[in-house]
Amino acid sequence: MHAEQERGVWSGEAANSVPFHPAEFAEAPASITVMIAFAHKAMALAWRSGLENEFDIEIKGEAVADATRLLTCLKQHHPQVLLLDRALLDRLDAVSLRWMHCNPHVRVLLVVEHACHHAVTGVLRHRFHGLLPATSPPAIRLKAVHAVSRGELWLSRWLMAKVISDPSWPLGLACADESVVPASPNAMATLTRRELQVVARLRRGCSNKEIARELGVMEDTVKKHLKSVFAKLGVRRRAQVILKSSLSSRSSPVEGACPRQ
Repeated sequence: MHAEQERGVWSGEAANSVPFHPAEFAEAPASITVMIAFAHKAMALAWRSGLENEFDIEIKGEAVADATRLLTCLKQHHPQVLLLDRALLDRLDAVSLRWMHCNPHVRVLLVVEHACHHAVTGVLRHRFHGLLPATSPPAIRLKAVHAVSRGELWLSRWLMAKVISDPSWPLGLACADESVVPASPNAMATLTRRELQVVARLRRGCSNKEIARELGVMEDTVKKHLKSVFAKLGVRRRAQVILKSSLSSRSSPVEGACPRQ
């Protein structure tokens, strides 16, 4: 089930990390446009030099180190992937963050010094598309850029499980972002048994292929179930399904959270 050594995200406790596969199923384009926004110029230079020689990566503009210029640069270049470090994120104003929320075609990969479950909470709160330690080797950086450009959510399974196991984590998100609200009991009740089984496996961090294998169905069938779940819960991303089902399960456990078949 786990081909982590081939698809691993980073070393250490999160070594068995794999990208999630959300609603967007389109193939990645031949050339991926990337913009770098790091408060630390030396790190920005190192990441740029490691990516710009890749045949399918196009770096747009100069690295942005000034938070007040980021929105202007985003509107000018419209990159497919924005590499944003935590230091610059902390300096962004509400207008810049709102623009990113309203323009999900610009996929944000947050780069942090320390990958912890608080960093995962930040990714979910801001509706970013992934989390990557600053110390990640060049090959992993490239894999992460490719993954988020395809619409995948690049997160550590270990960290995601740690976040979900913390009873307070959804409450912090709900307080920080009023648009993140629990799915109503009626909404969860509209899910079929099979859809609930898919949701339970999402919360374990399973990919579409792994869900299909566990449930004994085709991967396309899993995608259809996911589209139905998204529509019923009023969300667009797998992370939002995980969040809403976690909030809902405080009062009524999600069906299908059982031992693997």
